[in-house]
Amino acid sequence: MKYFIKVGLFFFISMLFIGCTDKITIEQEKFTIQFGSECGWCAGQEYITITDSKVKYERIIPCGENKKTTTKSRELNSYEWEEISSSFDYSLYKSLEYTACNVCADGCDEIIRITKDNTSHELRYSFSDEIEGMENFRQILLELMDEMRKLN
Repeated sequence: MKYFIKVGLFFFISMLFIGCTDKITIEQEKFTIQFGSECGWCAGQEYITITDSKVKYERIIPCGENKKTTTKSRELNSYEWEEISSSFDYSLYKSLEYTACNVCADGCDEIIRITKDNTSHELRYSFSDEIEGMENFRQILLELMDEMRKLN
C-alpha cells in the first residue's frame, strides 16, 4: 500500500511540474527583403522579394521592343532563410544611409529594402559601391538573384 501511495505521489508531483512548465517557442523574425536594380531609359527593374518561406523574382522592361514582365517564384526552406536573415545586423542596416539616384540621370541603382513591422528602410547605391557591414548579406542576395534569373 505504501508503494502505491509513493508512486501516486511521485506521479502527481511530476504532473504538476510538467503542467506548469512554459512552452518556449522561438519564432523567426518576420520581415521582407527586396533586392534588385532600377535603371532608366527603358532598361527597367529587376527585383527579388524574399520572405521566410518564398522568393519571388520580377523583371519589368517598361517600354521598347523588349517590353515585358517576367515573374518567377520558388519556396524558400528554413535553412536558406536562416542563412539570409543571420547574414546581417538589422540595427546596423537601419543606421546606414545610401541614397544614390543614378536612375534620375538614366543610370542604374542597386537597392536593398527591408520591411519589418510595417516600417521600411531602403539603401539605394551604385553597383560599384561597397556597403559597410553588408558584404556577406549582399553576396548572398546577388547569388540568389542570379539563381532566380536562371530558373525556368
